[in-house]
Amino acid sequence: MVDDDGDANDLDSLADALDESVPPAPDMPPSPISQATQSGETGERIERLRGQELTLIRVDRLLISDGARLVLYLPLLVIVLYGLAQSFSNSNPQWWADHVEGAAGGLPMSTGIYVMSLLMLVADITLLLILLRLMVVTRTIFRLEAEALTTAGLTFNSAHGYTEMRATMDGATRQLVITITLMVLAAVLLTSSLWFSEEVADAPFLFAFSTGALLSGHGVHMVSERSRFNTAEPWGMLEAFSPPIHPALLSRPFTDVIRAHIDPLLAVRISEYLRSVESKIHRGSSRRELQEMLLHMLYLRRSSLIDEDEFRTALEPMVDSATVEGLFRHPELGEETWDRLLSRARTKCAPFFRLHDRMRMRRQSGRTDDGVWFDVGMENLVVGQANLFAFVLNEGHESKNLVLRVQTPDFRPQECVYRLKVDPYSPESESLMPIPLSASLPNALSATRIVWQSLLPSTMGEATVTVRLEDKAGNLISGRVLTVQVRSDLFTRIRMTLGALFMVGAAIVVLSPLVPFTLTLLGL
Repeated sequence: MVDDDGDANDLDSLADALDESVPPAPDMPPSPISQATQSGETGERIERLRGQELTLIRVDRLLISDGARLVLYLPLLVIVLYGLAQSFSNSNPQWWADHVEGAAGGLPMSTGIYVMSLLMLVADITLLLILLRLMVVTRTIFRLEAEALTTAGLTFNSAHGYTEMRATMDGATRQLVITITLMVLAAVLLTSSLWFSEEVADAPFLFAFSTGALLSGHGVHMVSERSRFNTAEPWGMLEAFSPPIHPALLSRPFTDVIRAHIDPLLAVRISEYLRSVESKIHRGSSRRELQEMLLHMLYLRRSSLIDEDEFRTALEPMVDSATVEGLFRHPELGEETWDRLLSRARTKCAPFFRLHDRMRMRRQSGRTDDGVWFDVGMENLVVGQANLFAFVLNEGHESKNLVLRVQTPDFRPQECVYRLKVDPYSPESESLMPIPLSASLPNALSATRIVWQSLLPSTMGEATVTVRLEDKAGNLISGRVLTVQVRSDLFTRIRMTLGALFMVGAAIVVLSPLVPFTLTLLGL
């Protein structure tokens, strides 16, 4: 035993000597992810493609998706010109014969109108090819950045929403390729009919097929879900991204709701920024707490509920003012990026923010009781997936074991049950002195059990959802019955109706010359 104690003392002395003689390892901060994606030949290629993408985005917003929207109106104008050319197929007006026919190379008016239609078709195809090039460049940048992030050690290919984002980009590209193919077919058939109009007796068939291809191509374009996405802007993929999954019980509500709507690339940028400021977070606070407080305060400031000074004061216990100032001067995660994140989440999860505002007004009015505050929110008009939120706040003095039951015959799943243990929340300090909203509201929200349930409609029209809050014995504590409308929004209904009309018109135009020909062959 004595020898063992002596050996132990010798080992301790040796360890102490090594600690004194060996210098500590130098601090080597991890290289930011952006450097990993912007290094070497891959980084140079991404920068070249991103410059090309910016140019294509300007053209797209000026002429295609926004601005003039020529892709939407040019095919309609071509259809009108087709009808006008058919009305003058057997005669020319006098003004055309006297003033225009000579300058047009002796072409009749119908042929001249068809030539004008062909030029418009070529212009429309050119714009569609520009849009296709933009999508291909964006997909290439996304793939290169994914490969670079994987090389840097991140499992980006299995990140939240990566597969869905790839599927969205691939689907939009395929739909555009189909539209371009039909438009090119319409232009080729029109060119052939003009070229062989005097030599081939079946030229009217070519005109009819060209019209059918044009109508079907524009119909496909109308019914296609044209999601906009780009990698040149930090928020460029938010509009096209839809969360595949999300947490059901929200431990950090603002972080969970907003993070569910962040596309994979932007999520990487946000993680990189928070990792860079993690060393500046004050003792007693964590990165997750900072992220939750930051998003909550940004929402309150954006809603004009707190001013700039209150915003900075709320964050000072966690980080210094220089870090907060650097947040808004960040080249990628500036103020506009955070505003777009909040706007996107507020649009997609409006019930959550409505319930949050009800809680805020209740706290500001001073209304409290010794029971359980329970509130439920859901969209009034359900388009696609429905989001149901339930807030449960225990304002008593003891913990409660509760059961939240969601029942509906019109959505899937038809029944969901959540067993909640809700700890009491008693803001004792509020009775001594008033606490600003930026401090009292986050505390109340963190003590609230929040349930987020997604529901898929199984019927159209009016739908009903019943939400019950029960104790362990099954006794009803509180309940809500929600009645909502399940249907597409007005713009979607108009777009789908017009697209269907174009497709039906294409079928009629193509079949109209074939029916007499078939009847003739059958001798009828």
